[in-house]
Amino acid sequence: MAKEILKDEILTEEELDNVAGGTRGELSCDTKLLEAVGVMDFSYNAGYCENHMTEVQSEVNGYLKENDKLKDFSIATVKLDGANTYKIGDKTVSRAKFYDSICKALGKDDVNWQKYL
Repeated sequence: MAKEILKDEILTEEELDNVAGGTRGELSCDTKLLEAVGVMDFSYNAGYCENHMTEVQSEVNGYLKENDKLKDFSIATVKLDGANTYKIGDKTVSRAKFYDSICKALGKDDVNWQKYL
């Protein structure tokens, strides 16, 4: 029944980004993107993130704060049962906007950041 009700629903990328989960997988991919653009020199796998989410969140935010171009960026919350949230300054943004803005701020427009979503 649910499939029939939702079969014609089309979500935007931002809507999908906000409902498609969160958790350790997102956090792991966040570190992979930051490694790819040179903000971090390593990344974490999802299994490690599951057991150390708040520590990884804190570490990632530390790397963001150390970079003058990214000092206003942060992973605001990490959750095991819902989507993580992201901020640029005081504004909550979608994960896609967060990734796109990181790449633009660093002048890395050629990075295929979508593959990390």
